[in-house]
Amino acid sequence: MPALTFDHVSFSWPDGSVALENVSGTFSTGRTGLVGRNGSGKSTLLKLAAGLLAPSNGRIHTDDGEVAPAPGSARLPVNDRVALLPQNLTLDTGMRVAELLGVARALDAVRAIADGDASPQRFDEVGDDWDVEARAVAALAESGLEPRMLDRTVGALSGGEAMLAALTGIRLAGTPVTLLDEPTNNLDREARHRVHDMVRSWRGALVVVSHDLELLELMDETAELHEHMFTTFGGPYSAWREALEAEQENAAQAVADAKKAMAKEKRQRIELETKIARRNRAGKKKAETLPPIVANAYKRRAEESAGRLRIEAREKEGSAAAALDAADRRVRNDDSIVFDLPDPHVAAGRRILTLGDGEREWIVQGPERVALVGPNGAGKTSLLRALLDLPTHKYGTSEPDPQEPTPHDGDPDPNCRTHASDDDEPPAWRRCAEASELHTDRVAFLPQRLDGLDDAASAIEVVQRAAPHVPDRELRNRLARFLIRGDAVHRPIGSLSGGERFRVAIARLLLADPPPQLLVLDEPTNNLDIDTAQHLREALGAYRGAVLIVSHDQPFLTDLAPDLTLELRRDGLTERPE
Repeated sequence: MPALTFDHVSFSWPDGSVALENVSGTFSTGRTGLVGRNGSGKSTLLKLAAGLLAPSNGRIHTDDGEVAPAPGSARLPVNDRVALLPQNLTLDTGMRVAELLGVARALDAVRAIADGDASPQRFDEVGDDWDVEARAVAALAESGLEPRMLDRTVGALSGGEAMLAALTGIRLAGTPVTLLDEPTNNLDREARHRVHDMVRSWRGALVVVSHDLELLELMDETAELHEHMFTTFGGPYSAWREALEAEQENAAQAVADAKKAMAKEKRQRIELETKIARRNRAGKKKAETLPPIVANAYKRRAEESAGRLRIEAREKEGSAAAALDAADRRVRNDDSIVFDLPDPHVAAGRRILTLGDGEREWIVQGPERVALVGPNGAGKTSLLRALLDLPTHKYGTSEPDPQEPTPHDGDPDPNCRTHASDDDEPPAWRRCAEASELHTDRVAFLPQRLDGLDDAASAIEVVQRAAPHVPDRELRNRLARFLIRGDAVHRPIGSLSGGERFRVAIARLLLADPPPQLLVLDEPTNNLDIDTAQHLREALGAYRGAVLIVSHDQPFLTDLAPDLTLELRRDGLTERPE
């Protein structure tokens, strides 16, 4: 039974670029994983379904009617029937968690009445929801969050906590259809497992866009957006992938068979023309011995026979060409991003970086790959930013540095949410930053938020600012390698998908001259589809410089096979065997 239906939906951005064209399909009442390559329109489709965008054509509706626009507020976009947890979770850091859960009004009224406020307004605000605090606390506990978190502000949470709280709020809203866009980005393994547990017991229709393979395996169905076509498959991602690969093998075989059939028909047509020519020569000799009236009749019959044979041959060749064209259309020729990493010519013994925590130290030299892992809130991002002399959150306060991204979008300084110990010992990440040292100034940093990209600027303008002396044609060629071509280079950064923003950001880094000796990447797979993440892994594996990477994507790290894996915890750095 369909829970959400798209009828010939199209959407274009203000600059005229088409994001979706004539898309039709349905999401069922179960759990559906929505997959597709970066830029295929997955996030746009979810925003349309939630009422954050209006389709250029077509309509979107649930069983109860057409989707209405979601109200604009600090809370997550929720209308009566559809709720969306967006990929780039942006919340008011001063908002209480109770507000995020949607229970603040009733909760405050219950507490006020308990304190002696018997005004009718308070009773109206409570309604029948007298157990609101118990329900909210139970929901937080089910998400693995502490009950006391109910009265804290969003700005005092780690990235993982904010995501889990937001997901809890959507669950409490109880809308018939829920849309989750990359819900496990930035989450450590424990938090990811909590999300997985919530998904397993989700009530109502659930649509999930994710590159988290474990999460996609929990889906009842898999839907794909590919070249504006919406298709569904009854099964999780692995089953869909297996079916797709089998279908593509069959399609490739069909192309090969169709090419053979086409070649056969062409060969037979040539043979037919040769046969007709021989008959004509023989007929002319025979006609010389016949009376003119008989010779003309013989000639007409020969021409009619040749004409029928030519028509039949053309029809067969045309059918073979049509079969080949149909088979060709079944074969996917998706462009792949080219991570053209430059060669920084780093010698094997060249010291690049020293990482330490005051007690131990590890020296990174030559083209080594180092993974930095650890739970949410340990301060991995803060360590990277301090190491690179970039702004970090202030120690021991919930007030972030004005230049620093808000904590809900990253892996914040844990002291945005925890107080210093009694002896004011600095957090582990700060001790590590003070004990670590860069030995090169040729460093390229890719932050997980992709901050520093001007949303109002175009892709080519952003890259030009980083490489003002590189010719325009070369910039276009470089962006084309990252699948940003034609008019797309002039689209505002703010209109690009997460994957497209990533391509612009990394293209900007890789134009540096001289090339970086150290690549520092913070959760680089957050915005990548599964295939592109694999291409990035292969490129990093062959990179001739050093790599320091923070990631919760364990399959990605396993494939990368880092030379060293360090875990950042409350007590410092520990080398972790892989």
